[in-house]
Amino acid sequence: MKSLVIGASAGLGRSLAERLAGAGHDLFLVASDKRDLAAVAADLRLRFNVRVFSEAIDLLDPEPAVLRARVLEALGGIENLFYVAGQSVMDNGPRDDGEVKRLIAVNFTSGVRLVNAFLEDLARAPRGNLVGAGSCASERGRKRNSIYGAAKGGLDNYFAAMRHYLVSKPCKVQFYRLGYLATHMTFGQKLMLPALEPEAAASVIVANLGRDLGAVYLPKWWRPIMTIIRLMPWVVFKRLNI
Repeated sequence: MKSLVIGASAGLGRSLAERLAGAGHDLFLVASDKRDLAAVAADLRLRFNVRVFSEAIDLLDPEPAVLRARVLEALGGIENLFYVAGQSVMDNGPRDDGEVKRLIAVNFTSGVRLVNAFLEDLARAPRGNLVGAGSCASERGRKRNSIYGAAKGGLDNYFAAMRHYLVSKPCKVQFYRLGYLATHMTFGQKLMLPALEPEAAASVIVANLGRDLGAVYLPKWWRPIMTIIRLMPWVVFKRLNI
């Protein structure tokens, strides 16, 4: 199979690329860090004997048509697209406008623009998959993750719409509302609940390819937790420092 992974140089994206290469997928990897991306691509080629191409782009303002042309030239088409890029900060109050712009772009608008560019390619793929990474932070607006949570909520909604759009096509849609992941974004933080290793998350995601799942929580035990938070009365919720 031929897979495009956006957000591939670290964390979940890097683990996904490794799992996919191990399953024999030819890959096109996209991230912002050129050096890390080149190292990942070289390692996967050597270890798994698959074709691996890479392109460093700035997700603040990508060029979807240019990327699509390069991906199709390299792979001849794609069957799977993974948008797992993300950037998070604990934003309790106003932030620098440049930071706000990047948070919204990486977590929402660039995902929409890039998926949109490849949508008809995925619709034609006989065994296609469209996979996105969201966050439990989007379940209910809260002061300590307002911008990130809102952006991931928008991405969640967009993937739900794409599932509806592709309902008559072979392409399946999976969207993961992730809890804490053990990455550089959570390193050193005092987390309320255990963090999932990216390798474990990648294993679940690759195993679910070909399934029409829509939005699911990962790990699954986040569902009841977020249901409680979503249904919590405002008189209680407003007292929480979360």
